[in-house]
Amino acid sequence: MKTFLQDLALEIKNNFNEKTGELCLVFPTRRAGLFFQKELAQLYDGPIWSPKVYSIQDYLLKLADANIPDQLTLLFELYEVYHHYFPNEEFDAFYPWGELLIKDFDDLDKYLAPASKVFATVNDLHQIDADFGLPEEDMERLKHFWRNFFEHDLSKLKTEFVNTWKNLNDIYSEYKSRLKEKGWAYEGMAYRNLAENVSTETFKAMSEFSHTIFAGFYALSPAEEKIMSYLITEGKASSYWDTDSYYTNDHGQEAGKFIRENRLVKDNYKWKADHFKNIPKEIEFAGIPLMVGQTRYAGQILQEMIDKGQFIPEKTAVVLPDEKLLFPVLYSIPEAVTDINVTMGYPLRQTPLYNLFETLIALQKNARLENDGHYSFYFRDVKNVLDHTYIRLVGGKVISSWLEKLKENYIRISSKKILADSNSEIFKILFTIPATIEEVFTWSQKILRVILETMSAQDFRFHRLESEFIYTFFTQLKRLEDILLKQHAKPTISTFWKIFKEVTQSVRIPFSGEPLKGLQVMGFLETRVLDFENVILLSVNEDVLPAAGNSPSFIPFNIRKAFGLPTYEEQHAVSAFHFYRLLQRAKNIFLLYNTEPKALTAGERSRFLLQIEHELKSKFPESIIIIKKVITTPILKERVSEIVIEKSDAVMKELEKYSAASGSEPKAKLSASGLQSYIACPLRFYFRYIAGLAEIEEQEENMEAATFGKVLHKAMQLIYADLPGIDENVLKGLSKKINDLVDQAIHLEFLAIDQLEGKNILLRNVIRELVSRILEVDKTYLPFAILQLEKDVTSIFEFQSGKVVKLFGIIDRVDEKDGSLRIVDYKTGKVEKRKPTAIEDYFNNTDYKEQFQAMYYAYLTNISIPGRQISVGLMALKTMKEGIWMLNNGEPFSAEQFTQFESHLKELITKIFDPEIPFAQTDDESRCKYCSYKEMCHRGE
Repeated sequence: MKTFLQDLALEIKNNFNEKTGELCLVFPTRRAGLFFQKELAQLYDGPIWSPKVYSIQDYLLKLADANIPDQLTLLFELYEVYHHYFPNEEFDAFYPWGELLIKDFDDLDKYLAPASKVFATVNDLHQIDADFGLPEEDMERLKHFWRNFFEHDLSKLKTEFVNTWKNLNDIYSEYKSRLKEKGWAYEGMAYRNLAENVSTETFKAMSEFSHTIFAGFYALSPAEEKIMSYLITEGKASSYWDTDSYYTNDHGQEAGKFIRENRLVKDNYKWKADHFKNIPKEIEFAGIPLMVGQTRYAGQILQEMIDKGQFIPEKTAVVLPDEKLLFPVLYSIPEAVTDINVTMGYPLRQTPLYNLFETLIALQKNARLENDGHYSFYFRDVKNVLDHTYIRLVGGKVISSWLEKLKENYIRISSKKILADSNSEIFKILFTIPATIEEVFTWSQKILRVILETMSAQDFRFHRLESEFIYTFFTQLKRLEDILLKQHAKPTISTFWKIFKEVTQSVRIPFSGEPLKGLQVMGFLETRVLDFENVILLSVNEDVLPAAGNSPSFIPFNIRKAFGLPTYEEQHAVSAFHFYRLLQRAKNIFLLYNTEPKALTAGERSRFLLQIEHELKSKFPESIIIIKKVITTPILKERVSEIVIEKSDAVMKELEKYSAASGSEPKAKLSASGLQSYIACPLRFYFRYIAGLAEIEEQEENMEAATFGKVLHKAMQLIYADLPGIDENVLKGLSKKINDLVDQAIHLEFLAIDQLEGKNILLRNVIRELVSRILEVDKTYLPFAILQLEKDVTSIFEFQSGKVVKLFGIIDRVDEKDGSLRIVDYKTGKVEKRKPTAIEDYFNNTDYKEQFQAMYYAYLTNISIPGRQISVGLMALKTMKEGIWMLNNGEPFSAEQFTQFESHLKELITKIFDPEIPFAQTDDESRCKYCSYKEMCHRGE
């Protein structure tokens, strides 16, 4: 395969040979110039005078001798003009669409459009015929827009549009005058000034060159075309176009639109080519679910090339229209590929440092100034900041200590408390809120300094890379500081962070390496003028290739069309050209698209694929081979071996803390929930009680089910505390205390009452109502006496001769009536009223876990208060109207039933301590659904 740049280099050598140093070559991109210089050098045995190489942007700005300020400076200059017309609009409100306006002005100038006519407000449609002098089709577009606009009464939105629109021409003119006075310009302004004043004098800056060559262009703006046309007409320049007759000759093919319309091409068309006809191509369409699936498949393609001995790095490109795929692609490249050139750079916004500042911005945004003059912070924001890698590195044990404190029930945390509890410098910086823009810069630099100093002192593993992040971040902050502090209209801190996000959107940290060597991983537009034999192109989906819809603009579509300003139609034509141009010399082409449904596109593949399949293939059936694949790649569950933990000496040592010799007391207790855990799954018991893997407990900002239950239990404990007997008069008095006692319970179990807000206030009311209903149910049982509330009950239990365990439980309530005891167990969840056929069902079936727990409590009570009749009732709060559900048909448990329960309990505990019975997974995977350890076991997915 011979590339366009190789052909061009040979052309230069043949026509200019010894005079290459007098040439100037202009390409669409700087990268193209770099590759060209390599190709030219390879044609000579010794050193030569290299021609000067420019990108089109660098070339025109050098010709124009233009000083282009920072985009943010341009924005503030525009605001100064805009503010004269709209004095009530603050910069914060102006900023989001000010950038849009600069882009529109840039388009106006690059496309040499008459601003006074574009921004005219037309009430009388005859004015269009008289004043605009446009082609008939464009006249109709203008009339259509203004006819529809004024057809009905103006809405508030339309009125605001007209009020702005009628001032835009004056704003445009004054803005340009203001910039000119300062010796500044935006890019389009410089282009227009150059195009409208083009003459021999203009090009004195380039007089050192005898000839200029424009190579590889496609969609030129009218300003660019006018400048190039002048040079070519004067004999000072020539142009070379990289096209194919397939799309230039077919007037229905959007890829050839600009070539067909370009006058320069018609007058000076070199190298008409038939690459699609003459170069055989194998084109694979691969539909793959999800973006990450595409990246993995790209890695497979590269590996297959390597295995077949067909992989030549410099002739292979992986092209990414979507930059989010960069890192997944890099991770998918086979290890055998040692040289990789990434043209896209590392996005600053994907660095850990940027993420830290995002968390700090959220912390400050959600901060609240309290009555004591201190700020309070939302607990999740505090956690996110303290949990960040850099802050953990800097803060050390202080951070770990505070992360533990956050597990307490805080929703908002006072800066006063944070700073009082920690004397760390990093805490003082993190939890101080800057009040001005000046303070923001000082505050940010302090954070960067502390992080950098810590990394240097600790010889941090990635110190060099992280230092580069910090340097780039600092550079961007300093750049903003230099601009913003000079402005009269200083943005708020909130707007400053918005500006910072916008400014850093396009900042890349370059990858080091040899740009001309190795596999090329590139953005789509970076492929311009470059050719590769093997092309792997990802994200070939509609709305990606070509990109979706219009770019944002203040100028309506019909007006843009009428005056020749670019719209999405032109953008699509440009995408089509770059797509086909990339393919025209390639031999092995892999076009990957996402099959996963997404919004309105439903995973639709790009129309470019349909064009290849139905148009290109039919035109060149002999040279085009199409292979279509849909990689369904079902995510198959690997058959994971059953996890079995044998009771080794180490495991038995941990297990023995739950047992002791008769006459001694074990170190740890066995609860009903622990025993139920073993019944459900011995491995779950091992994870929780032997390995000590605590079940995940998220801190709650809203009262979740577990805490809701704790609060309710605490409220009922407070309600009946210290009351020997309960009768009707007592209940009446208790009803008046419900609100205060529920608040007290919330404070003890969850959160200070003054921090309650939103959903939690509603849940407080729910708890109050439930307590009231419990008292209503208790009315039906009057009179009775309360014996125990939230009572810790323990019992030493001999399960084998000479070996004991300590059984433990917390019983919600034990009351007494007519000499009989009743255990009441409050249940906030749903209770299935299943009746076991025998006591052993409690030990074999997890469906009876509530009943097992209740019987367990009855058994312990029978030991602690022997000789009494004991019945058990479950009070399900979701079905309060049904009253208390009494187990055992409401009858007290018999001595025989307790004996049976004890027998099965001994059998269960003996199994737990039997060294020959391992801790194995349950066979019933339905039990894994809500297990905290299911991911470790690959169960319940």
